[in-house]
Amino acid sequence: MRAVVFSRYGDESVLELVRRPAPAPADGEVLVEVRAAGVNPVDWKHREGAVRADRPFPLGMGWDVAGVVRATVPGGPAVGEDVYGMLPLPYGGAYQELAVLPASAVAPMPARLTYARAAAVPLAALTAWQALEAAGARSGTRVLVHAGAGGVGHFAVQFARHLGARVSATASARNLDFLRRLGVDEPIDRAAGGGTAGSAGAAGSAYEGAFDVVLDTVGGPVQHASWRLLRPGGTLVTLPEPVDEAHRLPGVTARRVIVTPDGEALRRIGALVDAGAVHVEVQSALPLEQAAEAHRVSREGRVRGKLVLTL
Repeated sequence: MRAVVFSRYGDESVLELVRRPAPAPADGEVLVEVRAAGVNPVDWKHREGAVRADRPFPLGMGWDVAGVVRATVPGGPAVGEDVYGMLPLPYGGAYQELAVLPASAVAPMPARLTYARAAAVPLAALTAWQALEAAGARSGTRVLVHAGAGGVGHFAVQFARHLGARVSATASARNLDFLRRLGVDEPIDRAAGGGTAGSAGAAGSAYEGAFDVVLDTVGGPVQHASWRLLRPGGTLVTLPEPVDEAHRLPGVTARRVIVTPDGEALRRIGALVDAGAVHVEVQSALPLEQAAEAHRVSREGRVRGKLVLTL
C-alpha cells in the first residue's frame, strides 16, 4: 500500500511517499480502506519531534481517517460500511491506503459528508467536545474560544452554541464574518487593542473577568493573558501545552485536555452534522502526494477550518 512516512525528525522535506505492507488488525481493531485523512497541527509537531512515539523509524503520519471498513470485529461496524474515526495518540497511521483503529474509536460516517469533509472531523471535533466537557460549559455560561476559525475552534464555537452558551471568539479580521455565520455572538478581531498577547491581547482589558470558560487553542502568550479574562470560579482549558503555573491566578481552575478517541462521541457529533447543527469547514483537500505542502500550509497557521489529504 502507499503510505506517507518519515525516517528522521525535521521539516516537511523528511516526508516520503513509500510502499509498505498492509497493517494487520489486532484483537478489537478494524481495518479501514482510507479515502481521506485529516491534517492537524499535531501532525507536523510529531514530524518535528515535539510529539514523540517509542517506535522505531520509519514512522507513520496522521490520526484522522474516513473510509470503508474492510475487516471488522464481532459487534463492530459492517464490512463495506463508511466510517470515520481517530487513531490513538501518539502512533500515527492515517496517511496511508489502509489503517487499523480500535473498533471503539470509529463511528458511522455522517450521511451528508463526503469522505474529505468527514476526515476533517474526528481529532479536532473530539478535542473541542472534550475540552468543553472538561470546562463544564453549559447553557448560560459565557465562553471565549481563541482562534475560533481554526480546526478545533470552529467546532468549539458551534458545540458551545449547541449547549446554550454565549460564545465569543477571536480570529483575524478576514474570518469575523465566518464566525458570525457559525453563530458566534461576539467575534473579536485578534489584532485589536494592539495584539500584544496575540488573540488574548485582542480581548483586552474590556473583557477582564468576563468569561466563565476560556478555551486556549494557541498557547504561549495567549494562555498567559487568558487568566485575567476569567471571572472568579471560571475555567481555563489549554490544548497545545501544559498549564503554566507561573501565571496562575487564585480562584481560576485550569487544566490541559489531550484528546482521546471516542466512537460514541463521534456518533453524537455525526448526528449534529446530519441535523445541520454543525458545519464542517475544509479549506483545502490535497492528494496524498502533497502531504508536505499540507504540512507547510498548516505550519503557517492561517487555516480556516481544516486541511485534508485524499486517497
